[in-house]
Amino acid sequence: VPIILTDSGEIRKLTPREVFNGQSYPKDFKFPDNISDSQLYKQAGNSVTVPVIQRIAENIIKAMNYNHN
Repeated sequence: VPIILTDSGEIRKLTPREVFNGQSYPKDFKFPDNISDSQLYKQAGNSVTVPVIQRIAENIIKAMNYNHN
């Protein structure tokens, strides 16, 4: 579980919502009711943000175009 140091000096866990928001999920993303927080943390940890995938895909396309010229 990710933890942070707050501006007031307290240490706290990030909520599953905060973790998914950090992964670029929309703020209105709905979590299933029957999944525990520990499972949500695991799912967030196993996901890859859309901007990262987009950048990888763009670079693959550039490499493919470069090799064809």
